[in-house]
Amino acid sequence: MKPRCVMNVLLAVDRDKLSKGIWVMAWAAEEDDPRLLESRQFMGEAALKVWLAGIATRYGRSNIRLNWTEALRSDERLTLMLKDTMGAIAPPA
Repeated sequence: MKPRCVMNVLLAVDRDKLSKGIWVMAWAAEEDDPRLLESRQFMGEAALKVWLAGIATRYGRSNIRLNWTEALRSDERLTLMLKDTMGAIAPPA
């Protein structure tokens, strides 16, 4: 299946320590025009996985990168879920 939209996308993922939710922002990663495509909060990893599958379908897996922040690297459970779900787009942290 071909992606519906071809552009480079950067995902920023962070777990909210206070509410236990997971925040995700999808950015258009074009150097001359970075813009926020979507911002979502998920209360669990299952809902995040479904959303990530939709993002991969919409933009194409090879066009998506993860922003590996220190906070994300230190969240072992979320890191493992992202690597399992996104595979090749989630290079070693």
